[in-house]
Amino acid sequence: MKTTSINQQLLIAYLNTMTFSCVQILLYTTIPYIADTTLLQTATIIGSISVGSFIFAGMGPFWAAKSDTWGRKRVLSLGMLGMGFSFLLLSALFLFNQELSMTMKVSMIYGSRVIYGLLASAVVPVSQAWQLDLIDTKDKMKVLTRNSMCLNVGRILGPILILFKQVNFEHIIYAATAWVFVLSVGCLLTSKTSVKIAAVATESLGSAWLQWKKLLRESVLPILLALIFTSFIGVLHSTLGHHLKVTFNIRGDEATVLFAKIVLAISLFSLVVQQSSQWIFKREWKMRLITGASSLVFGSFLLSFATTMTFIWVSLAFIATGLALIPAVYLALISHTKVADNVTGKKIGFASIAHSLGYAFGAGMVAISMKLNIVSNMTVISFISIVTLVIVASLILNKSDFILPNKSASVAE
Repeated sequence: MKTTSINQQLLIAYLNTMTFSCVQILLYTTIPYIADTTLLQTATIIGSISVGSFIFAGMGPFWAAKSDTWGRKRVLSLGMLGMGFSFLLLSALFLFNQELSMTMKVSMIYGSRVIYGLLASAVVPVSQAWQLDLIDTKDKMKVLTRNSMCLNVGRILGPILILFKQVNFEHIIYAATAWVFVLSVGCLLTSKTSVKIAAVATESLGSAWLQWKKLLRESVLPILLALIFTSFIGVLHSTLGHHLKVTFNIRGDEATVLFAKIVLAISLFSLVVQQSSQWIFKREWKMRLITGASSLVFGSFLLSFATTMTFIWVSLAFIATGLALIPAVYLALISHTKVADNVTGKKIGFASIAHSLGYAFGAGMVAISMKLNIVSNMTVISFISIVTLVIVASLILNKSDFILPNKSASVAE
């Protein structure tokens, strides 16, 4: 296959990742505005996100494994269609806001997230598997760092759209919905694919289950890290807008704009950190984890006590460092395998499970803490950051086979 064709496919894969991230952060950023406009409780909206993430956890690995045999772009297009229908239902919530009863609104917000969990769960894992198909194995860390950078670009575009509009944020939701449908069609029409499709297996259910167990066993710690790390992101994204609204006693639309500015700054800073890590850390994945986890802990504790924007910005700079450095490492460790060929989709499927459950647990903890009012959401964030650091320490000390050697060709500069 020609290099230009591979580059075109990488572009489509990265574009899907970026779009997913952009649309997702649009939802999180507008939670205060959605609550004010539709009169839905913030806890209800966050609860629907948690439910969708739980479904996402079950369906993500299913679609990732199916893409090993059906082909990446076909499954990826289906996932983008699912995301489109999910946000189409959210758009209808705004369009018919005055005519809908509160029961119908609750049903629609939950229905939107159910569709999201069932179909949109294919987008990220299949896109990542497609990216890994298109590059040499030794470039794994590099391509996954670029994947994380695309996620951050999406998180930059989302807030830019919010800040550009300033009011009537539902118009941004409408535009995002239309773009997702366009991209899903464009992905399906991509000519020629280099994915190495596996032969349809005739193995017994017992043999298939044994392979899943072996794949899971060699990646337990990085999968656990992915779960806890994503829980941290879920709590941060779900609660930060509300935290700003309460701390500074501002309206929902004002909190949305401020949250958008913060997400934009965090994402831009993360991009700088990720690009710098390519030069500073090179093959040293352990130093990436140590630096990232330590920054999360320090930043979380600062955020817990921050009452001014200056301290909030400082704390978020440390948090952004952790958010930038950790994901590419655990994705590379999870995808690394010695068990069998043609299992990239299955391996990335484990990461999808961890990510989905992480978001579900994170959003669930926020919804419960808001309802019960036992501990503050900032306390939850600090606790999760400490757990992340403990898992990182265990991962570094562990000598299992899944660890990528620092000086090996398994990780390229």
